[in-house]
Amino acid sequence: MKTNQKGFHAVVANITNKQCQLHFEHKLIDCLIPGSLISNKNSLAVGDRAEVSMSGPGQYRLVSILPRKTAFFRGNRRSPEEDILVAANAQYLLAVVTADYLLNQAGYLETAVIAARRAGIKAGLFISKCDLIGERAKTLLHDKLTIYRGLSDTVVMGSSHEVNRELIQAVQGKTTVVIGDRGCGKTAIIQAILNGLQGNAVRHEKMPSTHGSILHVGADESLLIDTPGFRNFVLHKITEDERNHVFPEIARLAEDCHFRSCTHVHEDGCQVVEALRTGHIKRERYDAYQGMGNAAPKLKVSEKKVPKIDYRHSACTESFVCKACGTLVVPDGAGSRHRNHCPKCLSSIHVDNKPGDRASLCNGIMEPVSVWVRQGGEWAIIHRCRLCGAFSSNRVAADDNPLLLMSIAVKPLSAPPFPLNNIASL
Repeated sequence: MKTNQKGFHAVVANITNKQCQLHFEHKLIDCLIPGSLISNKNSLAVGDRAEVSMSGPGQYRLVSILPRKTAFFRGNRRSPEEDILVAANAQYLLAVVTADYLLNQAGYLETAVIAARRAGIKAGLFISKCDLIGERAKTLLHDKLTIYRGLSDTVVMGSSHEVNRELIQAVQGKTTVVIGDRGCGKTAIIQAILNGLQGNAVRHEKMPSTHGSILHVGADESLLIDTPGFRNFVLHKITEDERNHVFPEIARLAEDCHFRSCTHVHEDGCQVVEALRTGHIKRERYDAYQGMGNAAPKLKVSEKKVPKIDYRHSACTESFVCKACGTLVVPDGAGSRHRNHCPKCLSSIHVDNKPGDRASLCNGIMEPVSVWVRQGGEWAIIHRCRLCGAFSSNRVAADDNPLLLMSIAVKPLSAPPFPLNNIASL
């Protein structure tokens, strides 16, 4: 942030529509964005160093963007070839997940480490809301974290409302981009770090949600970039070398389990379990990988490949235990070649982006929220994912719970949006 003959240099702190705010000499200044930067994708990001000149009294004009030292990207799930620029000139990545997430899922931190390597920056992992889990869960979490300590420069557990000295030392004097899912406590963690850099105790006020990337300035030239929460951290074209870095034991064994949605715990044709039985994977490493589901790389043990099943064109004949009610669900009795949901509670699991592709990494419980009648009179259930909010439509099965179907169908009638006595006046 220095001056020259043409103007001065500042750091992009916030971007809104056709304007941006820049940090210069401990203050924020508003600046118009040139049309060329607005129209070009990824041409401007929070963290960019910009050359600025005055266009009038108290008015500033962005002249150009200085060459970036680093650029941190994530993929666009809706557009397989598109990358989204998250932050520029970052030197450190801090990826945040909750303790509850890490106890039951995986994938976010692993992808974040790969993205940091691509950007050429260091990576730190923070496991938040550890004060909300029990002691036994903390013990399990400590065991699981052994796999992550070799992946990143810093792994810290704690609460988002306390000053963590190890975390402060990791980000001090650096430009740090902070990423995580919605509700993981990113913004509160940033506030705690800023207070810690100043040597202050943590203030416990509720922080506003982040809807766009924002630069926060701390002591010792420490810059922290808060980002909007995103659940599915997609990266395109992950290479074998990148997988080997994150999953050293499993990745070198290679590719496919029998089922694309394999959880590597009990399924027939699971190559992870087979590798465990034959000694290719040590027990302690396998225990750490359990529960990763689609986030873990698939693998084979022998040269013979097990063909994948395309559920878009082949029957789904596997039995499963319902994650919502615990019922053992078998394919018989569905009246269809595709058993999609539990016939007792009508719940399903979010495993598809498109019907049968098994491409979703969400794995949230899909709860039945409504029913509708297709052309021809066939009923279908509307499911909504508890985790990401996605909706899907699935035909009813022959053995679906009829009372539950009817109760869902008539539920709107039990709470009409107007007084029932108004019907007579109509």
